[in-house]
Amino acid sequence: MSDPVADSLTAPVALTDSHAHLSYVRDRLGEAALTAIFQAYAGTAARILDPGVTYNDFDDRLDAFGDWPFVRFASGIWPDVPALPSISTALAQLERAVRRPECIAVGEAGLDYHWMNGTAAEQASLFQGQLELASACGKPIVVHSREAALATWRLVKPFAGKLPVLLHCFSYDGEWAQRFLEAGCYLSFAGNLSYGKPDTLRQALRAVPANRLLLETDAPYMNPLPRRGQPSTPLDIGRTYRLAAEWRAVPLAELAASVATVAAEVFGPGWAGLKPAGATR
Repeated sequence: MSDPVADSLTAPVALTDSHAHLSYVRDRLGEAALTAIFQAYAGTAARILDPGVTYNDFDDRLDAFGDWPFVRFASGIWPDVPALPSISTALAQLERAVRRPECIAVGEAGLDYHWMNGTAAEQASLFQGQLELASACGKPIVVHSREAALATWRLVKPFAGKLPVLLHCFSYDGEWAQRFLEAGCYLSFAGNLSYGKPDTLRQALRAVPANRLLLETDAPYMNPLPRRGQPSTPLDIGRTYRLAAEWRAVPLAELAASVATVAAEVFGPGWAGLKPAGATR
């Protein structure tokens, strides 16, 4: 019998996507891509988290996708310090968005030592401010970390036992996965599971217990093979689920149910909460 998840290359199905930039999907692929996402997800129990990347993008995203019953929102500032009016001003404006009931998490926030848009100290200050904001508001935080494992670990460790800390698009090895897990973090993997050095991410993926594991697209980025380099949407996530299930030696249906359960735990009541009915595209 055909498995709809395993057949997702040709028949995409709605699955929990813990990180997808829907406005970027719209910019890259147009309204037709949004229509396809809406048609696949509407009326299902699956959810998509749309994260923020700067201090003033929340209202635009809420206006665009707030009537989609399966979309949830985070608000955060990606580590691009030169783009900000100042760190303090940006954090003050971000707080207004984070305290709104439609915002269920802070993020994405973190450190990026690849692009290095801001010094390490500046990035740490911006990230620390968002960790403190998440703690003050009692909301989880979605963390971006690239080529900055040690610095990220040091900053999140004091918070991970107090609130859900989710490292999105995890790209480090099994040893680092274990260190973040011991700190209390959750880990999310994207289409990068199918790239480059599979043994490194295979070890990391296998280190994560089912109750700490999430999956995502990071759309429109990280399209899993064989479509690497092409813009992705949440409808591409089935291939990541399939690979993760294979590497973890679990049935696809079991993995899909587990990821949905963990997402609800991480993001709290707002994840499952009802949204306005009758939304259409």
